[in-house]
Amino acid sequence: MDIMHHIQGVVLLDGENGKRLFAKYYKEPFEGNLEKQLAFETKLYGKTHNGGAIGAPKDGGDITLVDSHTVVFRLDPEVYMYVIGSLSENEIMISSILVCLYDSLWELQGRSFDKRDLLENFDLLVLVVDEMIDDGIILQNSSEEVFQLVRSHAAEGNDAVDKLKKVIKKAQQAA
Repeated sequence: MDIMHHIQGVVLLDGENGKRLFAKYYKEPFEGNLEKQLAFETKLYGKTHNGGAIGAPKDGGDITLVDSHTVVFRLDPEVYMYVIGSLSENEIMISSILVCLYDSLWELQGRSFDKRDLLENFDLLVLVVDEMIDDGIILQNSSEEVFQLVRSHAAEGNDAVDKLKKVIKKAQQAA
């Protein structure tokens, strides 16, 4: 018996046209198969676009079944967020990942959530997902913890960029 909780994928789609903004799959049948991924995302968008409630409640979101997968989703006007699990996975755990993802991004983007901010801060999105999930295994579902971890990584990255800019400036001055 496996006591670890698993996620099969995290997908963010454009709320206007259903195009992929972000997707990370961890398990078969999607991992490494772009054609299956895009077909599944088309089904997700088609099933939830008209049937889901925009601005799903903060405490979880809506749930549906798509191709024998449990999908918990949140529909904002510009971005549709999906967390995908197996049929046997606990829906509450899947929902907790969705809430953590949304809340972490909300805080990191200055308490706003729109497509433009998300794409401009794509690195933060990737860091958030990586802090929550590793190879499909749920590591963290506390948005406060994820926020702190990502914020510290982002600060380290900014320090490295600042140092690199100084080195480049010194090299240019020396030349």
